[in-house]
Amino acid sequence: MSATEGMQSARRRAIPGMASQAISDPPEPAVADPSPAPKAPAARTSRVREKPAATGQRSADYSVTRLVNFRLPVDLHDRYRALVAKAEERHPRLRKASLTELVIALLEEGPKTAEEVADLIRRKRLAENEED
Repeated sequence: MSATEGMQSARRRAIPGMASQAISDPPEPAVADPSPAPKAPAARTSRVREKPAATGQRSADYSVTRLVNFRLPVDLHDRYRALVAKAEERHPRLRKASLTELVIALLEEGPKTAEEVADLIRRKRLAENEED
């Protein structure tokens, strides 16, 4: 490498869809198209679909995911990671179980109404305040 070449960037190359990548509009066609432009689909305000309680709360599509970045208290993480490992040990057919899979299962089987969610949050906050 010569002194004039310089070193390549150490950053990852841009991948389509990355947040840091600039989003640009497609270039305008050189000749106007006489056909009318198709209408854009109506914007969806929410991707959450309500399901009847009888069918449960399972995800409709496991191929579409969203990255959730949150922090767990170390003691909870260790306790549930150990429980997952113990479950794998006691149930050999339950291969490659993960804490993520457990959290998804808990969310699917968890509260089904806004009132139940509010009650859970209130109980958690009350328990935190009682510890202080």
